[in-house]
Amino acid sequence: MGANTLGWDGLTSRIAVAVATVCLTSFVYKLIKMRLMFYRLRKKGLPTPPWNPILGNLAVMAQLQKKWPSDSREAESFALLSTEAPGCEAGFYVDVWPFSIPMLVVTSPALAVQACQTYDLPKPDVLQPFINPMAGGSDNLFVSNGAHWKQARELFNHGFSMAAAMSHMTYILEEAQVFVQMLKDHARKGDTFSLDALTCRYVMDIIGNVALNTRFRFQEQHNPIAAAMRDTIELECGIETSNFLSRWNPRRLYRQWQNGRTMDYLIGVELDKRYKEWRETAKSSSHPRTQSIMDMVIAEYMKTRPQAQQQQELDPEFKRWATIQIRLFLFVGHDSEATTIIYSLYLLSKNPGVLIKVRAEHDRVFGAGVSSAYDVLTDHPEKINQLSYTHAVIKETLRLFPPANGLRGGLPGVSLRDEQGRIFPTEGCAIWIVHTAVHRNPSSWPQPHAFIPDRWLVEPGHPLYPPAGGWRPFEQGPRNCIGQNISLLGIKASLAMLVRQFDFHDAYAEYDRLHPSTGLKTMFGERAYMIQKGAGHPAQGFPCKVTLR
Repeated sequence: MGANTLGWDGLTSRIAVAVATVCLTSFVYKLIKMRLMFYRLRKKGLPTPPWNPILGNLAVMAQLQKKWPSDSREAESFALLSTEAPGCEAGFYVDVWPFSIPMLVVTSPALAVQACQTYDLPKPDVLQPFINPMAGGSDNLFVSNGAHWKQARELFNHGFSMAAAMSHMTYILEEAQVFVQMLKDHARKGDTFSLDALTCRYVMDIIGNVALNTRFRFQEQHNPIAAAMRDTIELECGIETSNFLSRWNPRRLYRQWQNGRTMDYLIGVELDKRYKEWRETAKSSSHPRTQSIMDMVIAEYMKTRPQAQQQQELDPEFKRWATIQIRLFLFVGHDSEATTIIYSLYLLSKNPGVLIKVRAEHDRVFGAGVSSAYDVLTDHPEKINQLSYTHAVIKETLRLFPPANGLRGGLPGVSLRDEQGRIFPTEGCAIWIVHTAVHRNPSSWPQPHAFIPDRWLVEPGHPLYPPAGGWRPFEQGPRNCIGQNISLLGIKASLAMLVRQFDFHDAYAEYDRLHPSTGLKTMFGERAYMIQKGAGHPAQGFPCKVTLR
């Protein structure tokens, strides 16, 4: 017995040593391979932050972390880095292996145009761990590539057209009325609240209504679909500010699994309702008052499946695929739109001259009365297109505070060329188009950090005229954001409902007094700097007070 035990112990030890040796050898091999790759790039004169042949850029990145708030979004950090590291103003390589694959960070319009438009580089696999927990699968519009992506995009194009977006104005106004009442309640109480939390619930209601023809009423009460999505986002983004072991925390994994089950089941129920309504409409040749995105997609799908039109139940394979897309739309649709509404209100509160001009435009288009926009837009939704100055405010807000960034995968034989003629190979790299850096690049934008809506109203040739390919919050090219028409419409309608009724005041001074802490609290001079919370969101949830005009 003892001899057998010793024999097994010896075998186990030898196996453990062998496994450890293989793992160590693999690690060393990959380390040498990565560092040699960057050594060769530097020999060609291509820019990187200060680099070490053993640590790569890890040491300098650790030092740079001390220059901005600890919870700030990484994109803003790289935007600042591009202005501090010599030669990095157009783009640069970053070597932080083993924590990430090699990255080519794009910070200029020219390189961004080539990556997303000229070469239309594919979405990389590294996107999937971030998107898939919210979408529920990799078969979604955001991360899929090739013919599969093209077919899905074509199926959804009609549902996201400008005409379709305008047909949703009633939905948007219904939810905006609830949001207005919530803000009036806070104004009467005079309390401090998180504008981020309130606005996320509001826009989630819009997206639920637009995408599924379903009123979540998340602003007023608990909704299991919306709550599960918000909890999933919180859990995923919490990983970035926690220790690395939190990714495998059993409690977190169980909650994510439970959230996914909840969303899949309840979205499936809603899809069954939409299919039943489609069948009834097809039989009667009638047309519903307004179609949600999924109503339109089911109709488009059924055109391509004549043999399935007699089925009593929705095709399970299509239903699963549609559920993934709905989860994706709920995530990206409400997250970025809510952020832009908040930052628009914030920048207007900081720039009273701009606010006066916006209010004057709304008086002209909607007539007198701080709440007249609802009635006018209900009867004449097309009047939203007359808000040219408000549209410029939104574009300038998205320039300064873009909610997301672009990510593409490099390919063999594909290189990008900057304005100086430098050639940036992309093979083996994730290409990160940092929108904040592109939008605030001093080589492309006069007064890059200033809030100047008029730059979107000047004629070509004017010093303020935006650079070609320089504005990319929805990205550009074949894979631009399919939902941008609905998003911009929702933001514009929200401002129309809000800016004449309320004055917004950030309460960061009060927050900092109640939550004293050391360390930096601003980025680009802004206390409301962006943190990663799905899309970029204002720090500390944007503590706010609101008053009635």
